Amino acid sequence: MIGGRPQVGILLHPREAGQDGLLETAVERIRAAGGEPWIAGSEPAAALAEHGDATGLLITVGGDGTFLLGARLAVERSIPVLGVNRGQLGFLTDVDLPGLPGAIDAVAAGRHFLARRSLLRMDVAAIGTSELALNEVVVKSTGSNLARLRIDADEELLGEFDADGVIIATATGSTAYALSAGGPPVDPRVRALVVVPLAPHAVISRAVVLPEAVALAVTIRRGRAFVAADGAMEVQLPVGSMVTVRPGPELQVVQLAGSPPFLRRLREKVRFGMPLKGDQDEPDWHQHPHD
Repeated sequence: MIGGRPQVGILLHPREAGQDGLLETAVERIRAAGGEPWIAGSEPAAALAEHGDATGLLITVGGDGTFLLGARLAVERSIPVLGVNRGQLGFLTDVDLPGLPGAIDAVAAGRHFLARRSLLRMDVAAIGTSELALNEVVVKSTGSNLARLRIDADEELLGEFDADGVIIATATGSTAYALSAGGPPVDPRVRALVVVPLAPHAVISRAVVLPEAVALAVTIRRGRAFVAADGAMEVQLPVGSMVTVRPGPELQVVQLAGSPPFLRRLREKVRFGMPLKGDQDEPDWHQHPHD
């Protein structure tokens, strides 16, 4: 349906996999538009490997975690991804499940655009591990002890922290774990990274925003730690290990005409900048309390 490739994949969250009939209307709309639908089963990586060359669109149905999985599987095959929310927050997804049939019609009619989202490539050369992350790479201490982490950006010292860890987030991931840890929300159209030390034992420490093209290196100077990419895997890191984080491939995200912009998502999804109480709950301070 996109780029001349006729197949459309549907990646379901595991809890949806057994619900026959859940997406019957969507499958019918795909076929009506001339597409060939397929549904990823319990082994989505194998399904992408089988169908990827002929797939022009991957639809993820679930929450943000399902979208992140689909993004990592689709990006290196240059398959655009449409996120459909059936989860709690759905910050990354563009459509709620009842709107999926209409979204398929819109894509088939060309009423959509492709937005770019940068991924990170995380490598731990000492143990031969390499992973992609759309949201963030996290290095964290294990147990209740601090770890000493040295962070270099393009071979220039950014800082050496005694901390619970560090988050390296994309602009897309700036509204996830990084935001909860005190980092700034960054519009995903900005080519930037956010580096957020976690509970650093320091007089002054703040999140730092860096250019997206920077290569970062995190070295474990002391303590026990692990690294995770998008929370999907964890690798233990002995003292002396170095985690490198570099620019990865770019994901194409399908967005429909009229999709909510970034600032509206912030307000609606996480109530950023919204008062705790509405105006109707405010007392009239100009009125005498006994009037």
